[in-house]
Amino acid sequence: MFTKSDLDKLMEATPPVGVSLFLPTHVRGAETRQGPIRLKNLLAEARNRLGDRGMKAGDIHALLAPATALLDDYPFWQHQNEGLALFLGSGGMHEHRVPLSFDERVAIGPRFHVKPLLPLLAADGAFHVLTITAERVRLFDASRFSMAEVELDDAPEDLAEVMGKADYQNPLQAPPATRPGPGGTTISKSEVLGDSPADWRKDRLVEYVRRIASVLDDRLASDAVPVVLVADAETGGHFARSTTLGPLLAGVIETNPAAMDDTALHEAAYALVEPRFMAGRREAVGRLAALQGSDDARAMAGAEDVARSAQEGRVETLLLAEGASDRDGGATGSDDEAEGSTLDRFDAAAVQTLRHGGDVYIVPADDMPGDTRIAAILRY
Repeated sequence: MFTKSDLDKLMEATPPVGVSLFLPTHVRGAETRQGPIRLKNLLAEARNRLGDRGMKAGDIHALLAPATALLDDYPFWQHQNEGLALFLGSGGMHEHRVPLSFDERVAIGPRFHVKPLLPLLAADGAFHVLTITAERVRLFDASRFSMAEVELDDAPEDLAEVMGKADYQNPLQAPPATRPGPGGTTISKSEVLGDSPADWRKDRLVEYVRRIASVLDDRLASDAVPVVLVADAETGGHFARSTTLGPLLAGVIETNPAAMDDTALHEAAYALVEPRFMAGRREAVGRLAALQGSDDARAMAGAEDVARSAQEGRVETLLLAEGASDRDGGATGSDDEAEGSTLDRFDAAAVQTLRHGGDVYIVPADDMPGDTRIAAILRY
């Protein structure tokens, strides 16, 4: 998942020339073959535009080489999400596979172009879906638009891996010296491999889920986005007791995920998390309206003032109208820069709000308080 930490790395990079490439990708099937073709076309466009800027052919080749190497990397294209973003500069390449489909695009300028990724960092932009059965554990990066599975190499593959080769053995099947009763040693059931086959298997199910929770806690805590678990009631209960995700665990869908295809899983998970997203957005809009109604100075509107306050780290919550931009005075520089690498003031406000730990909400234009396209609640 693309995180605020990833955003910081891209914004802190200051390549003399940065190339940002965006393309839609496919998770499976014959359509995965389109990825290399799309990337090849984008690289050809980038070469032409870099050449038009006066860059030497050898320098262009070196700059684009990491992305060019992906064209023949068959395994790479078999493990994709819905969208691929590549950022090429003097420090090498940054790669992000995300659950958001992009329009094909090349942006060139003195900084990387991050705007297409911002919806994933909005307060209602992303979540995770975790499914657990005895046979399989799966993790998905998800947005309201789609989701795609990500690798979980460090988690147990299935319950059998935790159970190992050991079998339940009740006391009457134990060796003669340890059998209860005459001629044998009196031992409690707990000193064998469990009170019963059911208890023995339950212990290992708990351990299986505990191991999964440990891996997921380490992996997802820094993302700070909701997690939806899809599992049967018993497994879901064990996970809820084992995890340290706390409020990030948005809920459990108590069903067998193996009986659902990925589309149904996404629909069910988003239906669970959507009220949480909507509540946060409504609360932000309502709070802003209340502050405006009382002439509280913490309510601010207008691109210039909001962007400046965001740069200063004063914006606690930013509200942007869907589809809004500020090309009338925000972007300056060459044609390439105006196309993407220089942020307009709306995008700059969003980036700086996120980098300073604030929340960003993308709000339907009709729901924005007053007649503004951008507004903020300030910390002070």
